[in-house]
Amino acid sequence: MKIKTTTALKKISSLKKRIWGIQGGQGAGKTYAILLILLNFALGNSAKEIYIVSAELSKMRDTVIKDCVSIIKEFAMDVKVTGIVSGTPRIDFENGSFIRFIGLDKEDVGKGLRSDVVFVNEANKTNFETYRELTSRAKRVIIDFNPNSKFWFHKEVQTRKDCEFLKLTYLDNEFLSKEEVYEI
Repeated sequence: MKIKTTTALKKISSLKKRIWGIQGGQGAGKTYAILLILLNFALGNSAKEIYIVSAELSKMRDTVIKDCVSIIKEFAMDVKVTGIVSGTPRIDFENGSFIRFIGLDKEDVGKGLRSDVVFVNEANKTNFETYRELTSRAKRVIIDFNPNSKFWFHKEVQTRKDCEFLKLTYLDNEFLSKEEVYEI
């Protein structure tokens, strides 16, 4: 099956710096596009360590993990998926790469992690010190968040020379349903 490319996916794929800050509201397609990029990266590169983190693991199971599993099924990817219902959710690839999902609702989670990629989903719900601990040893950092209000990203991260900022809207997602477009 061929990926249906959205403007959001094209824009995110064009980012080159170490840190990607991606703001987008409902229906912008940011998280889904990021997941496509991460799955493709893991499939195409051996022994890559990818962590997807968010404030609450329980919420991730209903959102980002559900989307990731949906993509895996849609493209019939030959991967091992464990811990989706309970335990630590993880996707293992035949080439030794993995994606692990971590909820930040426990003290000291993620301290000392070395990784190829850390994706901080809904970063505005995470404090800056936790973000710093998770990302200081990562080769690539991806941050997504909703445009609710300014938070530590705008002052502490967006101003860095190694950060690219991208603002998406529902107009960047051509596959959004008519009903959702109407509600937005």
